[in-house]
Amino acid sequence: MSFQETPAVYNAIGLGFGPANLAIAAAMVEKNALSSEKSPRDFENVLFLERHSEFKWHPGMLLPNARMQISFLKDLATLRSPQSPVTFLAYLQSQDRLLPFINRGSFNPTRKEFADYLCWASQYVQDHGINVNFGEEVVGITQVLPGYIDVRSRRTDTGEEFVRRTKNLILSPGGTAKFPSALSIHTAHPNLIHSSTYATSIDGILASIEGSTAPGVTRRIAVVGAGQSAAEILLDLHDRFASGPETYEVDLVFRKGSMKPSDDSPFANEIFDPATTDVMFNLSQSARVHVMKEYHSTNYSVVNPRTLDSLYEMIYDQRLDQAMAKRGKPIASKVHVRLRPFSHVSTVEEVPRLTDGAPSQFRFILQNVLNNEISEQTYDAVVCGTGYERSSWSQLLAYSDVGKYFGIDASTASVQLVPSRDELSSVSEVDVKSTGFSSSSSVSYPTSTGDSTPLTSAAPSPSLSTSQLLSPLQTTKLQISRNYRLLPIPSAAEAFSPKIYLQGCTETSHGISESLLSILGVRAGLVVDDILRD
Repeated sequence: MSFQETPAVYNAIGLGFGPANLAIAAAMVEKNALSSEKSPRDFENVLFLERHSEFKWHPGMLLPNARMQISFLKDLATLRSPQSPVTFLAYLQSQDRLLPFINRGSFNPTRKEFADYLCWASQYVQDHGINVNFGEEVVGITQVLPGYIDVRSRRTDTGEEFVRRTKNLILSPGGTAKFPSALSIHTAHPNLIHSSTYATSIDGILASIEGSTAPGVTRRIAVVGAGQSAAEILLDLHDRFASGPETYEVDLVFRKGSMKPSDDSPFANEIFDPATTDVMFNLSQSARVHVMKEYHSTNYSVVNPRTLDSLYEMIYDQRLDQAMAKRGKPIASKVHVRLRPFSHVSTVEEVPRLTDGAPSQFRFILQNVLNNEISEQTYDAVVCGTGYERSSWSQLLAYSDVGKYFGIDASTASVQLVPSRDELSSVSEVDVKSTGFSSSSSVSYPTSTGDSTPLTSAAPSPSLSTSQLLSPLQTTKLQISRNYRLLPIPSAAEAFSPKIYLQGCTETSHGISESLLSILGVRAGLVVDDILRD
């Protein structure tokens, strides 16, 4: 469309259509269903923009038999509204699998089934009045008229651009793949991938390796990281190579001394309860940091105990094979897995192959974090299970004229969300001892490796490096309400009346569950109710 034409006006526009905004759409469908026939539907004029061509959830980690780490009851709606038509149980009933699911005796569905549930829910909300434009990436926002934000998007297939106007903007950007600094300059290499694209990329990478390596030569792959994704990828690679004709070595490179189990005990899991969000929001900043440190082992750089058991069993069986080989017994497996703990990836260089056109290898310079000893390893491919960064929403604001209402612009190095002090009660400086949480030392804001995935990306920000984004000396604090509304600076409160909401990136203000699935339904209800509030 021409930018001179009058843009279509929407009650709300959501950027991204992953689980967070899908939960918002489900809550809107419920509101519309409650509206009487004579009253207008509250969310009849709503649009979601998603850069993917169809609904996707963690396509790169849909590995065979991988299970969810949370109960199916923590779906899009149950904790907010068990009678919702978009619950996991409603999905099972619609697929005639309710009793078979009960008979399997587990509250945890496979990742494949939960992904199918989300796809089903996506279609359900669209069939019930929610508009979703797939294949559109958001390229900018601006304020043209008081009370409205213009959203500019572009078709990923044709390049056609659109401008639409809204009173309410919901940013659910997901995460951007995070690479170790030594590897970040090599991301264009076809044989370097992030766990978020593993399942959809690994076949092509292995074909590339086999095509550029002479028969009988050992192929080597590095998996970087010590969390759930890295562990699952290590197991998957082992299964792929165990009975194959070629020999592979797979190294797990990580800084810790050992892989650590996630704490999913009942009391620890209460940190993900919706009620805990109220506690976290009302804590002082220092107390909130203490709690984040205390519960770090529930979600960050940890592995489900069942996965750890499988990994250790695999390593043990490998040792058995090696012992048998010393006595002359043949070894059937063609893969050798090696753990490299206490290893920091200091430098990575690309080493050209002798074969014309073949992808270069990676030369790792590894530094032992205990004694600073240096070692060198060469790999044909690298997979990084190193989590996500969640700053694209702030870059989208900073590189627009909307950012000035929040005190940020293109020169802002990083932002930190803090609870709005105007909304806090007299317990806003709650002592950490009164919450039931244990206190610990201070911790920097971590990057989640939980159930979340990149969706609609914000405008690029080439001037912001990773080191700048993490620099505490250049951090601008933005206030956010309990109901996830980003609040303008006081001097701009009257000049800027549109509502901007954030989802999945509010951990510094709302707590550790914000980038995960646990509170999707409850959070969506709060946002939808706040949109309706004048």
